[in-house]
Amino acid sequence: MADIPLTMPKMSMTMEEGTLTEWHVAEGDVIAKGDVVAVVMTDKVDMEVESPAAGTVTSLLCAEGDVVPVGGNIAIVASEEDDLLGDLFSGDGGDAGADASGGIDTAADPGASAAPDSPPGPSGSGEVAGGAADGPMPPSVPLARKLARDHGLDLRTITPTGPHGTVRVKDVKEAITASGAQRQDPAAAAPAAGTPAPASGASAAAAAPVVEAAPEELLGTARERRTRQLTAQAMAATPLIPQFTAFRRMDLSVAARARTGVLKGVSWTTLLLRAYAMLLRGNEQLNGSWAGTGVRRNPTVDVVLAVDTPGGLLVPVLREPDQLGVRELDAQVRAIGASAKEGKVDPSLFGPATGTLSNLGGLGVDRFNALITPPQATALSVGTVGVAPVVEADGTLGARMTCELGLSIDHRVADGADAARALQTIQDLLDDPLRLAL
Repeated sequence: MADIPLTMPKMSMTMEEGTLTEWHVAEGDVIAKGDVVAVVMTDKVDMEVESPAAGTVTSLLCAEGDVVPVGGNIAIVASEEDDLLGDLFSGDGGDAGADASGGIDTAADPGASAAPDSPPGPSGSGEVAGGAADGPMPPSVPLARKLARDHGLDLRTITPTGPHGTVRVKDVKEAITASGAQRQDPAAAAPAAGTPAPASGASAAAAAPVVEAAPEELLGTARERRTRQLTAQAMAATPLIPQFTAFRRMDLSVAARARTGVLKGVSWTTLLLRAYAMLLRGNEQLNGSWAGTGVRRNPTVDVVLAVDTPGGLLVPVLREPDQLGVRELDAQVRAIGASAKEGKVDPSLFGPATGTLSNLGGLGVDRFNALITPPQATALSVGTVGVAPVVEADGTLGARMTCELGLSIDHRVADGADAARALQTIQDLLDDPLRLAL
């Protein structure tokens, strides 16, 4: 019988970590090879994790809501199948630390002791390792995480003695004893006599650390919180970009007539996405990225389609959308929109892009400013498409199909006149629907 660790899989090229959102198994469950054991979220998409072997789940190393780095252990399965890792994790006599729970100390009793034959850590005990904590968080059992958190200990400073480098309850208890750590007392946070008073005014605000909320204070489910975290990470650098937005009301009259004929059934989102991609294809400057000393050329045109879903914003990427036939592109746009609303977009559709299209017109918004996501240099906002009154050249009042576009540009990459010319290019394409239809 071998202990086989189930790890956080790498589900896309850009994935570095995933959030375990749901367990489909419990400790003690007997599973078959290929059974779904958990659901994880990466790049805001839920993906199922399957077991690579048949056996018994002996330990769940993560709780729902935990963020785990790629390759990190999430569970242990005791299996009679050949262990492809051989004796990598065992000594000459096997795993001397294994006990009835599969080698993982999962006792709910804080006073429970480890098996007497548990192997010592590198220092001969589970004491706090020297040096500053760095690197990924090691696998650990839930009670060990709770004890470490309650006593202000970093799991990365604790020597693990469990199978496959797992931090056990015993390890944390020994670290608490060795370091003399005590449960934190709010009174201990009071400044000692003679401590300088904190700064006031703007300087104090600038120096004040970000206060993280306790899990029970946060809104939403674990998945919704993770979505907001990923969005925050992606947009953190946006305020550093000197950006501006040029707006223009586009005349859609010709394109609207084409949508009753050659472009019948093709959505406005698809037509505007295709026109935006064609603009970027013909303008290397706007399709480029600021590289510190100049504009870096991007060899491909890849456009993010921002999609609103019940679980938050998803940002799948359409590769070379101007190289697809308009109906093939329309089918992709509709399929991505439908799967995104179910949170099941193919992870391969997430990654770097050279522009973003955001359409809030369907929600009744006429005009808005789309923020740039670095390293992209532009973002196109699309407002409501509808009939609006216009004054014709002869002064008479008429009605035309219109919508307002906003083109946000990184001012390091291009200037205001470049934005004006870019919007004119999009208008020219809308006035020549055959170019969009080919």
